[in-house]
Amino acid sequence: MQQWAIREYAKQMVDEGISSSRQIQVGIEKACKQQYRPRPTEFAKLCKPTPEELGIPSLREAYDEVIARRGRFKGKDFEFSHRAVELVDERVGHRVYQMRDADFMELFKGEYEYWVGRAMTGDLPEAKKALEYSTPKKPVIDSYVAKHGKPMLGDDLVSQKIKELGMLVSRKRQAHISTPDDKVA
Repeated sequence: MQQWAIREYAKQMVDEGISSSRQIQVGIEKACKQQYRPRPTEFAKLCKPTPEELGIPSLREAYDEVIARRGRFKGKDFEFSHRAVELVDERVGHRVYQMRDADFMELFKGEYEYWVGRAMTGDLPEAKKALEYSTPKKPVIDSYVAKHGKPMLGDDLVSQKIKELGMLVSRKRQAHISTPDDKVA
């Protein structure tokens, strides 16, 4: 009977992804605080850290955080309380503008549970930096004109259109320069 019980506890721990001795030790500590001996499924769940132990806010707190990020702090620097909440915001936060509150909450809950589950197994992806700003390079056409001069235009219809556009741009530029207070004429 004892061998059967040990196998059942081991099976449940494998099913729940419990693989380290530290996780089992945490489960034993939590089980000792209870007034009864937990069943194998309960013990396996005791071995897993809770979202609160990982520093993840509750569903409602995470929801409020994403709403604040998309509302009051829109376009400003924002520090999320946990990477899991940041991932939820990246994945579905933009939908807050497109959906009814109840529908968004349902979508948010599913995404939150997914990322909390991944956080509990230590499987959250690292944050990636956004593309860094680099100063624009001089357009290729400018370097070509500097080396070879302006291209010669012929008398065909396309060349005539290009000449007309060039003169139009020059006139607009001159009108802009000659008006006070940088107002376009």
